[in-house]
Amino acid sequence: MAPAHIFQHAGTRSLRVARLCCRVAYVATDADLAFFPIIRACQPTEMGKPRAGAAMLSNAVHSISCRISDASWSMAYVILPPGDLPGPGDSGSPLVQEGKVVGLLLSINMHNCRGIAVSAEMIETVAGKKK
Repeated sequence: MAPAHIFQHAGTRSLRVARLCCRVAYVATDADLAFFPIIRACQPTEMGKPRAGAAMLSNAVHSISCRISDASWSMAYVILPPGDLPGPGDSGSPLVQEGKVVGLLLSINMHNCRGIAVSAEMIETVAGKKK
């Protein structure tokens, strides 16, 4: 799963990770999420409910310490450090608390150093609609 706006901006429904290629199978426009099939065996990601407090945005390139200021069943609102903001390519980075993915970064506002992440609960709800 990844933010759908990445595929819309690129004008493609194809995804390549290392040597694996696949196509987006489902786009949940109400949640800006694109789902694609898992081609190889993998470990399921442990998901959790976002709560106010310390968190980490982590991807293959780097990790950014941050804080969740507020959360609902569908969104988590993130306060980012002014000197270490996410950049191009960080959209879709997992938001992690206590070793569990609690959200997925959708957007940031560079003027106030805040971000919005779709919550793990929303991701599971949308994914459950397609089972």
